Amino acid sequence: MDDKILIETVHNRKPDEHVPTMMTFQNGSLGATANFSLIESKNKRNPRKRALVIAGKNVYTGDLEDNQQFDTYICIRNKSTNKATIVPVQNALLSNNIYKKLEMKNNLPVLSKEHATRKLLKEFGGRKASRFVANHEEMMVNVDVVRQELDETVQSSVRQEGEEEDDDTLPEVNANNAEYLATIVPKFNKMATKISEVYDLEDVVPQSLLDRLDEEAKSVHASPLESLPIESDYLRDCIKRIQDKEVPSRQDFLNIKLIIYMDALQSLIALRKRQMNRVELSRITEKVENNIRERFADPNAAKFCARTNFSTEKALTHFIVLALLINDKHEVDVNILSQALRTSKQRIVSYAHIVNARPKTRSDMLTLRLPSTVPPLTVSRRFQRKK
Repeated sequence: MDDKILIETVHNRKPDEHVPTMMTFQNGSLGATANFSLIESKNKRNPRKRALVIAGKNVYTGDLEDNQQFDTYICIRNKSTNKATIVPVQNALLSNNIYKKLEMKNNLPVLSKEHATRKLLKEFGGRKASRFVANHEEMMVNVDVVRQELDETVQSSVRQEGEEEDDDTLPEVNANNAEYLATIVPKFNKMATKISEVYDLEDVVPQSLLDRLDEEAKSVHASPLESLPIESDYLRDCIKRIQDKEVPSRQDFLNIKLIIYMDALQSLIALRKRQMNRVELSRITEKVENNIRERFADPNAAKFCARTNFSTEKALTHFIVLALLINDKHEVDVNILSQALRTSKQRIVSYAHIVNARPKTRSDMLTLRLPSTVPPLTVSRRFQRKK
């Protein structure tokens, strides 16, 4: 038999055509027959295809890795005839659905031992047991303490709602709150004589993180805008302007990294849960998520990785600074930020003030200013950590 292989047929990939799928199983392999299904999302903004494999009692799911830049082909050779056929394929990385079930199981609330004992005695105990539990709970309750706690809870809830909806002014900077402001505002050069010298990018986003986002930046630049898992129209427009360039520069790829970071900050600003450790902040990379959890969690909170007003205010100031830095003129429209962050224009202007950004005369365009030229904040209420 001749050692040379003859390529007999080449099947070209056609649009909207189903092709064979090469499946890679995470933490395992498929050792028996199974049923395979392909599920396609009809969402026009973020369409995607998912693969589903059912093997006995095991269910494997995963996204199809479809690349718009190139197609993948495999060569199949017939040993008897030494002829080959080239066919297009698509790839899918599958993981067992049991991991998601275990994660959901770990999130279930667990009663403390004391609470569980009282509940069992109340529901299944006799009269003596029920009377004992009732007497014990009555002895543990102080009416005045409960009334005070309820009043404080109601006042705190009303205060937080007012701050989220109606509080559009930033309080005065003075000796009592300057220390707190320094913890939520990126470090800047007060003696800067040029706009480019006001902020060092490494003080806003760690350089060690930016160095590890090269692959993510290239992937975002190469992906169609509709397939990017970014909800903000403002950030998507920023990416589109970079993608429309014929030859992107090194600064453009750096800006994409900053946009990925801003997307996670925006998720944190919109977050209402108090815990950040189990919340998805970025659908692009976990590297950014882990960094934000570490830098923006309240260090004075009782619980680990807790989100408080400190976290939201710090994320807001960093988002405004990054919005200024990714613009060539170091400016951004306050209306766009107000819509993206879902807060009032006046509140954006107030927080922009403490990061040395002021609106132009008779304009809604915020521009970065030299710290020495920024006037003092308008006096309203004391701006300090809320107890």
